[in-house]
Amino acid sequence: MKKGWLYGLVFGSFWIAFKMLAFLLDFQLDQIQPFVLLNMALLTAAIAFFMYRKKRFGSPESNILTDIKAGLSVGLPYTLVVSFFLFFYYQDIYPEFNEKKRAAYEKRMDSPEEIAAIRKANSALENKSDGEIVEMARKNTAMMYDPQFTLSVSLLALLVYSTLNSLLIAVIYRRVVFRD
Repeated sequence: MKKGWLYGLVFGSFWIAFKMLAFLLDFQLDQIQPFVLLNMALLTAAIAFFMYRKKRFGSPESNILTDIKAGLSVGLPYTLVVSFFLFFYYQDIYPEFNEKKRAAYEKRMDSPEEIAAIRKANSALENKSDGEIVEMARKNTAMMYDPQFTLSVSLLALLVYSTLNSLLIAVIYRRVVFRD
């Protein structure tokens, strides 16, 4: 089981290295999707490789819960390393990302059409003035782009993702790859 931590740390370090390389090369820094997809792919690969190695070369006696536990032994360190890196990345390394996103949202909020669209989308805001809506939107935006919020969301999302991945990969391995 202790090797699972190593898989999580190595694959998490690969993602961190790629993110820092992209930062140094100024490669798609304002795009979140490529990095999220790579993050998900590396987490899935780490869990799949470790579970395969454990099933192939480990003890023949196992059940679905021990397989899920093995997957989570990879997912937890990966989640911790990547989430805390994201916190420090958006707080200390590249805080301009948050400032740019807030500024772009502030610019959109200057438009009366945008305020009307927000008012139309949320019936609770129909009786609010434009200034109140803009202030509420600014507070929500400031919270969303806060590094602590990013830490909380990434911890939750990656832990849930690694749990579901562990379950799915364990089922696939049991039903398809390692049939009895």
